[in-house]
Amino acid sequence: MQAAGIVSQSALARASGIPQPTINRILKGSGKKGPEMNTLITLAEACNVATQWLMDGTGPMERTPPPGEPEGELVKVSFDDEQGDFVGVRMVARYIHAGVNGADGDLEFEEDTMLSVRRSWVIEKGLPAGALVAIRVIGDSMYPTLKRGNVVIVNTADKEKHKLIDGAMYAVNHNGKPCVKRLELNGGTWFLASDNKQPEFRSRAVDESTEVLGRVVRMEADFI
Repeated sequence: MQAAGIVSQSALARASGIPQPTINRILKGSGKKGPEMNTLITLAEACNVATQWLMDGTGPMERTPPPGEPEGELVKVSFDDEQGDFVGVRMVARYIHAGVNGADGDLEFEEDTMLSVRRSWVIEKGLPAGALVAIRVIGDSMYPTLKRGNVVIVNTADKEKHKLIDGAMYAVNHNGKPCVKRLELNGGTWFLASDNKQPEFRSRAVDESTEVLGRVVRMEADFI
């Protein structure tokens, strides 16, 4: 966790999808048997270490992909008899709220599928394919820019505090609630701002409860 820059059990739970109580039991060594292999594989991927090393301490710690394997899953998609390379972006299995003050909404499971984006776009924008996740938006605080059901692609590698961009959209966790907001710098303080100008969607100051998950780099939307 330290090597991957994961600062808490909750952060690891969000990154891996493994429940925080399960992670806590593993770290404490509780129980008569160790974690299941599927759990170890998932945690190794989230921490970017080799599964064998995490399991028993043998072999290199570094996670090395097979030779020639690209960062991110490449799939071939046929469209109108044309073949093109696409990058499979993982659809995160939880909701992101566009709004931090709503109590409703399912924060558990939405879907576990892959969203395909053109590899040429990923290369053109200089994005790390393996750090991209797709998240479906619910809530109205970013209306009209983002509407319920829109899918945004988030670059989870773009979240360092000194590199934040004033006015850009980010996926964040604030007071334990995930949301999509604009980060705006005002008087030396960062604020979570909404595009919806209704009074209930007022700006909130970034505080110790705010965790930046990554910068929103793309939106996918239906027009029907």
